[in-house]
Amino acid sequence: MTRNKQIRAVLLAALMVFSVFAGSIAFSGSAAADGTSVDLNGTDTGASVTVNADDSTILQDVTASNDAFGSTDGDGLYVWVDADKDGVYDSGEPSAMNSSVSYIDTDAAMENLSVGSLDDGTYDLAVVENASLTVGTSANNTSTGLLTIDTAAPKLLSATEYENSTEGAIIELAFNEDLDTVEPDDIDVYVDDEALEDSDYTTKIESDGTNGRVVVDLAEFQTGDVVVNLGSGVTDDAGNAYTSSAEGSNETVTVASTTLDDGDMEISAYKGENVAFTNNTAAEEVEISGVDSSYFFEGSTGTNSQVYVFNSENVDLGEYNVTFNNGDTANASVITRDLGLSVSVDETEVTTNDDVTGEVSANAGERDVNVDLVNDDGDVVDSDDATLNGQGVYAYTLTPDEAGNFTVEVTDTFSGVSAESDSVAVSKAADSSSDFATSVTTEQVGDIAEITVTLQGTSDAEVMIGGDSVGYTANVNVTDEDDDGEVTLLFNSYDVDSSNTFEAEGDDTVGTYNVDTEVSTVLDAGDYDLEVSTGGDADNVGTLVLEERSTDSQAVWTAPTGDAADLTEAADVYSAIDSETLTQTDSVANGDVVVHQVVATGLEGAYETDMLTDETNLSIEQTNPGPNREPKVLNDSKATIIADSENDTYFFVYDLSEIDGTRTEFYNADAADEDKLDVADDDAFNATFTVLEGDLSDVEDGESVSAEYEVVAPELGLDADPVNVTASAEQTVSGTATVAPGTELTLRVKSTGDTQPRFLKTGSATVQADGSYSAAFDFSEQKSGDEFTVTVSVDSGDAADVKADGNVGDVQTETETTEETTEETTTEETTTETTTEETTTEEQTTTEEQTEEPAETTTESSTPGFGIAVALVALVAAALLAVRRD
Repeated sequence: MTRNKQIRAVLLAALMVFSVFAGSIAFSGSAAADGTSVDLNGTDTGASVTVNADDSTILQDVTASNDAFGSTDGDGLYVWVDADKDGVYDSGEPSAMNSSVSYIDTDAAMENLSVGSLDDGTYDLAVVENASLTVGTSANNTSTGLLTIDTAAPKLLSATEYENSTEGAIIELAFNEDLDTVEPDDIDVYVDDEALEDSDYTTKIESDGTNGRVVVDLAEFQTGDVVVNLGSGVTDDAGNAYTSSAEGSNETVTVASTTLDDGDMEISAYKGENVAFTNNTAAEEVEISGVDSSYFFEGSTGTNSQVYVFNSENVDLGEYNVTFNNGDTANASVITRDLGLSVSVDETEVTTNDDVTGEVSANAGERDVNVDLVNDDGDVVDSDDATLNGQGVYAYTLTPDEAGNFTVEVTDTFSGVSAESDSVAVSKAADSSSDFATSVTTEQVGDIAEITVTLQGTSDAEVMIGGDSVGYTANVNVTDEDDDGEVTLLFNSYDVDSSNTFEAEGDDTVGTYNVDTEVSTVLDAGDYDLEVSTGGDADNVGTLVLEERSTDSQAVWTAPTGDAADLTEAADVYSAIDSETLTQTDSVANGDVVVHQVVATGLEGAYETDMLTDETNLSIEQTNPGPNREPKVLNDSKATIIADSENDTYFFVYDLSEIDGTRTEFYNADAADEDKLDVADDDAFNATFTVLEGDLSDVEDGESVSAEYEVVAPELGLDADPVNVTASAEQTVSGTATVAPGTELTLRVKSTGDTQPRFLKTGSATVQADGSYSAAFDFSEQKSGDEFTVTVSVDSGDAADVKADGNVGDVQTETETTEETTEETTTEETTTETTTEETTTEEQTTTEEQTEEPAETTTESSTPGFGIAVALVALVAAALLAVRRD
């Protein structure tokens, strides 16, 4: 045997001996030193894991390592939680195993390891490779502190809203420990009980290592009561949820309306306002000291927080220095000022029938405030959101809901500064009662019924209409706002179940109401019970009678050209009738205004809800189209509707100069311009107003009333041609016209021919109801033989001017009577001798008789000096005197 062969033989013999020795150890079942380490949930070997070990928690992906060259086929690899840390498996210690470990495996996955039975704490994990795991089995190896059990839920330490130059407007949520990923749906934000839209904010965990600081980025800074709702998805690293409730938990957010930003040197804030001091470091110490006071405070932003909130409510007005320990805000300061917010009450003792009134004031204007009426329990019973005027003042009115003591609290919305009023004692008002002004209210179906309620000892009542027996029930709350002791409830019987159904007349109001019915439009005719109550108890009853409606009549009226613009409401129409500028007719001058007066009941409700044109139709159709022509149909949409619903009367107003027609069955608004025809002279029309079959009429083809009118040419005329006047005042020029009564005319009288001096006179006239007109002119400055021209024209309209020549004639005058002349002459002659008195008297009498008849004659001529009659009397008197002297 060679030397090499000898060495090989020795080695083979040694190997056989070693194999037998190893096999004998395996068969003996003694502990093997092969299990080496444990890996939990995919962590690196030896890395610790923290879990929430509730009863349902199971650790998966448990992996153990072993030495492949020392494994024995048929052994298993076992892992257990060495709760008492003695290196030996004890009964009750959670375990996991892999029963089919091969000697070539280096890592083996264990079955699930349930740790729900363990208390909070840190535990070792032991590993062994063995045929079985029994009590007393010793570990091959132990991983110290590999598993930590944590069942404590995370706690929210602070929630603060503030705004700075780095992060903008945010809500900072500071927790006591690091959190797992927070999803957007895990946090909801509410402001004054209203949820913000998802687009108004985003949520994130700080990415700088401060995993216990959650930041909610806001689209804009929010004031008022801000609340965050934290869902069950907010968990710590161990999987412990912030709350076990599926709805999460609400947390109030402290709103800091002013911020001392990192780098700011000085800011101002109103006393009572929350001021945020921000720093880029969590749990940073902060120091605040008064410049002019002994105030001093040392605090901290807190765990996982970068903001400290300084509440200025309890400090004096003045300046305060702020310093963070890291020196970021050294020498920065905040100055507190007085907003001067206050609230007063007008009366400190009122009844439940009264309002609480007063005034809010502040040292700054145009600020939003919230005014609350608060009862003894701290509940808000009424509130008012308002804005102070430029003077910093707002007058409020709040309503108490019952007797008791109340205060008024006002809060400046942005800063959060608040103030409270003196206490207001509200006592119960005297016993209240209610009634109907009339026991029976009658109206027609479709109209608006006026149901008047009288109140005593209260300003509120509830009115019930109908009942189960009529298939319609309405309960309506009414309030007497003007304190006149009554409310007139307006009930639209056309639209019985909508926001338009009930209103109150004047300043009074209708509150909440509910309707129980299958009817959506018009009620049937019939009797409907009424009931009025206060305090929940019925006080009195009545009846609403809805009668059948009717379509009664139509009449045609006319008004001067252009007057349609002045007719906008019923009062205008009646005023025009009184002044005779609107007259009833069957003949309308072309270009003038046409008014159709329709009398019909039951249309008021449709009119008030803008549904009248859906329920009715006005058709204006030509009656004399001529041979081989279709009649013109006028555009009725041009008509303005004026309602006098109280008298069941409706006026349709249009101007003939602004309306056109088409030769179609119905007016065609889309027709070409050349197919649209104006109204022509001598056209005749029939206007038919129809209440259509439907909600307001069950008559087939509806209910109609008609009226006709003829279009005439607008013409002016003069009563005389030529126009003759005399040279005196108050000379009348008159004529007639076809234009509407009330039309204003202008008359011009202008000299013509050789008339000297030249003249121009103007006057005005109004066309009367019978078509006549007249105007007076003064010709007293003119002389006989003067010539002129008269021109008459309309102030507005298409009527052509009318002209006529004119002449000034002689003036007919009366002369003085002879009696007066004789008396004057006799007096002069008798002054010479008193003895002639008797004779003179006789002669006077004779003369008077002789001159009486000639005195009736009127003449225009005259003689210088004495007249002929005076001379004759003088001669006779002289002759008689001479005879007597002889």
